Amino acid sequence: MTSRLPWPEPDHDTTDTTDTPIVIVGLAAPEGAPEPVRRAEASGPVGVRVRCAPDGVAAFMGDSVHGASQERLSALHLVWAALEDAGIVPGSLRDADVGVFLVQAEAGNGDADGSDALATLVGSDLCWGRGPRVTLGAELPACTAVESAAGHLRRGECDVAVAGSVTGAVAVLRRGSSSVPAGVRVLAPAEAFGSDDPLALDGAPAQPAARLVPLVLSGRSDAAVATLARNLLARIEADPELSPDDLGWSLATTRTTGLARRAVLLAADREEVVRGLRAVAEGGFAPLLFRTAPGAGVEGGGGVVQIFPGLGSQWPGMALDLLDASPVFRSRMEDCARALEPLVPWSLHDVLRGAAGAPTLDEVDVVLPVLFAVSVSLSALWSSCGVEPAAAVGASLGEIAAAHVAGALTLDEAARVAVLWSRMQAEAAGEGELAAAALSPDRLRPLLDAERLRGRVHFAGTNGPRSVLFGGESAAVNEVVEMLAAKGLQAKKLNLGLAAHTPGLTVESTAFLTGTAAITPAPATVPFYSSLTGGEFETTGLDGAYWLRNLTSEVRFETAVRALSAAGHHTFLEISPHPVLLGGVQETLEDIGAGTGAAASSGVVGTLRRTQDGITAWLTGMAQLYVRGISVDWAAFFQGSDGRRIALPTYPFEVEQTDGAEDAGDPTVVARGTGTGTGLSLTGLSAGERAHVVEEFVQAQVATTLGHNDPDAVALEHVFLQLGLDSLQAVELRNRLNEATGLNLPTTLIFDHPTPASVAVLIGELLAVRTEQRSERGAGQGTLPAVLAQLDALEAELLASGLLHNGDDGSGSVPARERVAARLHDLLDRLAPDDEDDFGDLSIDELLDLADSDLRKS
Repeated sequence: MTSRLPWPEPDHDTTDTTDTPIVIVGLAAPEGAPEPVRRAEASGPVGVRVRCAPDGVAAFMGDSVHGASQERLSALHLVWAALEDAGIVPGSLRDADVGVFLVQAEAGNGDADGSDALATLVGSDLCWGRGPRVTLGAELPACTAVESAAGHLRRGECDVAVAGSVTGAVAVLRRGSSSVPAGVRVLAPAEAFGSDDPLALDGAPAQPAARLVPLVLSGRSDAAVATLARNLLARIEADPELSPDDLGWSLATTRTTGLARRAVLLAADREEVVRGLRAVAEGGFAPLLFRTAPGAGVEGGGGVVQIFPGLGSQWPGMALDLLDASPVFRSRMEDCARALEPLVPWSLHDVLRGAAGAPTLDEVDVVLPVLFAVSVSLSALWSSCGVEPAAAVGASLGEIAAAHVAGALTLDEAARVAVLWSRMQAEAAGEGELAAAALSPDRLRPLLDAERLRGRVHFAGTNGPRSVLFGGESAAVNEVVEMLAAKGLQAKKLNLGLAAHTPGLTVESTAFLTGTAAITPAPATVPFYSSLTGGEFETTGLDGAYWLRNLTSEVRFETAVRALSAAGHHTFLEISPHPVLLGGVQETLEDIGAGTGAAASSGVVGTLRRTQDGITAWLTGMAQLYVRGISVDWAAFFQGSDGRRIALPTYPFEVEQTDGAEDAGDPTVVARGTGTGTGLSLTGLSAGERAHVVEEFVQAQVATTLGHNDPDAVALEHVFLQLGLDSLQAVELRNRLNEATGLNLPTTLIFDHPTPASVAVLIGELLAVRTEQRSERGAGQGTLPAVLAQLDALEAELLASGLLHNGDDGSGSVPARERVAARLHDLLDRLAPDDEDDFGDLSIDELLDLADSDLRKS
């Protein structure tokens, strides 16, 4: 794990010292580009890979890049990604001397005249006021820009530099001296950029990451957990030699971890341990701190549904750190490699590590078997720590992994199905296309009918109420994607080259059915839910004919999730290198009202995330499940470690004066024991004080989601995209806020309220409304509490959606307001028919107030 510390103060050493070491602290390269820094044998990737999206950069930057070239926008993307890899918020460099050294992709970038145009423009776009700007000619290699940057850094002409090219890579460079504090990750010496020599495993100045360990606390009440933290804090402060590994191992193996109130702190060094324990004790802020949500119970936490996606979760370098660090994961991957070996002409390990001559993940008959192997190995990793599947379900390829995990297919049988299934798709490539869109089938059907595209475009499935797949003829799919984009709806082609899961896919099935004829599916040992049928399935029917129908039929994953929910399953764990299905699962759970609010939010968890440290992501998922009530064998994580047993404080029975629910009914106390440990109490505060407290609370939640140690790194007025929040983190932030406040914020929260400041205003309004409503009901006002409670909930939902705010509420909001107002008019007509002529000009706010008043009188 890399500690995210504030960027160091500049050291203005202007001595021209040619041997001053310059180091790479952040690195980003486009997908498919050669490695800018050769990694050591058996090590993970160096830096991050990005799929450059100039159109997205243009939309993000707005008018400041109007008319900018694709090269300039791609350069901005790479610079931003490299800074994030270094743990630097781009806006934090506004007052620093930042050098920009870029190689043009081609002569003349179309933005401005002058040799330094590209570097100057990029520096200006990021609001960096000082530092050298150097643009080199297109004929020069990217390492020339890095060499130029290193020279300027040595001479003290800048404090930090970004250097490289759009087609190669961009590095963030610093002097490798005392100006780089302990905890800042160093990737490689600057000289390694563009070199064919791999890094030495023990070579300086690269620094190995500290081991991240979980510290698990459990008590009968929040007060007990806080006291435990205080006592542990005193213990570690009294012993300077005590290591986080010893503390974590002792907590996991010598203390009860299954009590009602839970907290998990993930820490890599003493500083993080001290800061995190203090946050637990005092209700403060700490990254990677997770707690049982306010008012949530963990008794009978139930089991976990393991869900397995198809294509879309893969990325170069996925799970390599787990392959190197986890014996369990590595052993299962070796089992998969042996199962695949007689079936494919390539090595699983060579493909994952990008070995010379190995095929890439761009080939469908390569990526599908590789994803299968990674998925079943991740499932084994979860099981090794006690998180066994209570049920299994998959989408597309994921059904094969789910069938194996459920016990229906042996590993050899499942590997054979995956290989032959993917080979059949490779042979059909070029005969169509598949796309995804963020809307429901009911909204898409009339659009297809209006354009007379039905028959040329078919539904391929739904992952959630607002997540539809469609496929068919390439030209027709392109037309639908462009039509939806013109209407402001999110849609994208998947670029598979075939219309999978539609009647438009024609496959040669003879070889597949022959190759799978010897498979003998067994009864499942855990329930298997089929996304082909949409419900629980008898697994003895998972023969070759089933898998052939799977490829050419609609994916009913949403229907399967609804069936799982109806059977009592409400915690879902996606087993994949990157979340693909979680958004659809959460939308489905909320749509059917299963586990609303905190339960729905915290019950949808991922395993890994693209380009992120695998151990951290996996432990984060374990912590999220544990604080929800899922049993986790934390001791298993420490097997094979050098942890030793140490003396720990005993359980603080003296604080067990209550059951920990003293604040459960107080609407002005939220976030006590939240996912970040940030306390938020509004009791007795003025309006201005409440606003400030809520802003600080939101700021801390955003910082945690982004992995910042310091909440002040989050500028309240900056848009979330500018802060670096991606779509998955937007969902995660919304979930954190729901858990902490007990509110039911909409899934579109970050889009409707695009800055932390606007989210804070909304939360303040909703908490004020809730306080007032509960106060009135507590005073005995009203004679129809159930109906009034529903009306209160409707008001809160409309407020959260933005429909109760006048002004520019976004595209499509005016028709929505009109529809809501029409429904309210109709209800008021039925409540007070004699006054029907008086309602015509009332706003939604006034209609709600009037309805509330009439109900209270009735």
